[in-house]
Amino acid sequence: MTRSGMPPGIADIAAIPGDIDAIVLAAGQSRRTFPRHKLLARDADGRPMLATTIRRIQASTARRIIVVLGHRAHDIRDAIMPYMDPRHPPPHLIHAAGHASGLSASLRSGVAAAQAEGAGGALICLGDMPLVPTGLLDRMIKTHHDSHPAAVVVMQGGRRGHPVLWDRRMFPALLRMQGDRGARDLLRQMGDDLRRLPAGPEIHADFDTPERLAQFSMLSLVS
Repeated sequence: MTRSGMPPGIADIAAIPGDIDAIVLAAGQSRRTFPRHKLLARDADGRPMLATTIRRIQASTARRIIVVLGHRAHDIRDAIMPYMDPRHPPPHLIHAAGHASGLSASLRSGVAAAQAEGAGGALICLGDMPLVPTGLLDRMIKTHHDSHPAAVVVMQGGRRGHPVLWDRRMFPALLRMQGDRGARDLLRQMGDDLRRLPAGPEIHADFDTPERLAQFSMLSLVS
């Protein structure tokens, strides 16, 4: 135990000065669950999926949360804001111009907003992954703080998952991204400048089909 009474590592994480902005990508059209919008789907307690995703990030050591909206932005904003944790600052909501052109448009908008406020890095999160635990986010942020790699990724079963943390020196490359591929090609070029953290199955658990939304509706995720 540390002098604070916390397990080793936990107190260190809590003391890290925050310069990482979390970017939540939430601009998509949710075509696979049409006519329902997946991010508006509610769990067993009535909370929208995106609200749970954001609340878990609110509890982390991220400096600020940027939520990138696009399709049905007003509906999503009105649905999530009543559920934000009042103990933490509210998320900063932005609109991605050209969001219909692909994931990269949302990524560029979020990274540009983080860069404009001097972020030391960007933790890219997906709105339809509400099971990613706060503790994992903090481990990623601490790994970046300790060694400043170009990127920090999470792995489970030999597969990379989400979220991904990018150092600020990668912002120019991220701002050049086009289409719907995200930044997978950049990660393949990282080599030794990439840190991999072991994680659980939550890093692959998205809710983007009607069947998965039915499963989500039975979960109780209140925190």
